[in-house]
Amino acid sequence: MEPSTYTGENAADMDAVARFYVKCVLWLGKHDPNFVETYFGPEAVREEALTVSVPPDRVAGYAADLLATLDRIEPGHLDDPWRRRRAYLQGMIRALESRAAILAGKRPDFDAEVRSLFGIAAPEDDPDYYGGLHTTLDSHLPGTGDLASRYRGFMESFLVPADRLETVFAAAFAESRRRTAEHLPLPAGEHLEVAALSGEGCSRYQGGGRSLVGVSTTTPFTIDRVLSHACRQGYPGRHTIRAIREAALVRVRGWIEHSVIPLASPFTTVAEGAALYGEEMIFPDRERVRFYEEVLFPLAGFDPADAGLLDTVAGAAAALEVAGNARITRGYLASLLSREEACRFLQDVLLLDREGAEARLRFIEEFRGYPVAIFGGCRLVREYVGSGTDRWERFARILTDPVLPGDLTPGGSS
Repeated sequence: MEPSTYTGENAADMDAVARFYVKCVLWLGKHDPNFVETYFGPEAVREEALTVSVPPDRVAGYAADLLATLDRIEPGHLDDPWRRRRAYLQGMIRALESRAAILAGKRPDFDAEVRSLFGIAAPEDDPDYYGGLHTTLDSHLPGTGDLASRYRGFMESFLVPADRLETVFAAAFAESRRRTAEHLPLPAGEHLEVAALSGEGCSRYQGGGRSLVGVSTTTPFTIDRVLSHACRQGYPGRHTIRAIREAALVRVRGWIEHSVIPLASPFTTVAEGAALYGEEMIFPDRERVRFYEEVLFPLAGFDPADAGLLDTVAGAAAALEVAGNARITRGYLASLLSREEACRFLQDVLLLDREGAEARLRFIEEFRGYPVAIFGGCRLVREYVGSGTDRWERFARILTDPVLPGDLTPGGSS
């Protein structure tokens, strides 16, 4: 059915719009292998969509038709959940239209690209921000010499031995799940399988509340990265977000648009921001250091007395990485920096070696505005959740409601 046949006269048309939107996302995924992060909707819808090949320009046209249909649905005639649904569909379909237009050959400037796909503004550079974090690192790192070498040498001393990695990961995932379940009702049947892989790691939501996280046994992990990986990929991160949203929005409400997750979308900004912020939610204040001291450091064979120093250094480095990734992405892709200048920035400011800087640039070239979405989303989620007694209630709202970046700002609808 062509979207132009929808009348837009009542809320029931939103179901038709949502179903066609899902097909459009799947169609576009045939032209961009990174576009569809996951799909866990009806297999019949996937099969129907993938029996034909629809060019990006036609997908963009379909998206425009769907937006016109939503415009004909009067929000004043809808109750609050359906108004939120309409607004969510509008935001996601606008991003779909923009991505389809880009794949069809239209190339906006980078700032416009980020706004249209991820619903946020790309950050301006702020050298003072990096300087403050460098000062923190310099004052805590042992030894003398250049900051990058001292930092890398310090972190290498906290690489988890390969024969202990599986045990340390199991403890990190178990504790992050326990803490998350104290605040969020996990869906019945929810399950996260953690598997050791000899190749590249992975994170796949399989539907039905089940995920697979593959941990690469050939990738070195520092002890802090083990915990952040467990929180971001598992609890209360990506796995938790997808399982709760599937239960609340797809199974209970029947809103099929939430069964597909396009990578370049405003929802990605919110979801990736929440996933990254999740570690701070379940390990506030000194609780992370205490968990290092009592559990992870002994399991990894490290001296618990070093946990506080590691946490301070790793925290400053993580803030440096997330903000720096976003800002170097804008500088490089907006043609404010040459490739060599961007590579030098990654070495001098983010303290990467040359090989790591080259790998980071390849990631930026492939995923473009995604690092900006992670940085901006985490900042939005942190500010929205706040530090009050209702912080978990507000965090849960992000997971269970059709929320976009604008809903998390002052004056937003959430």
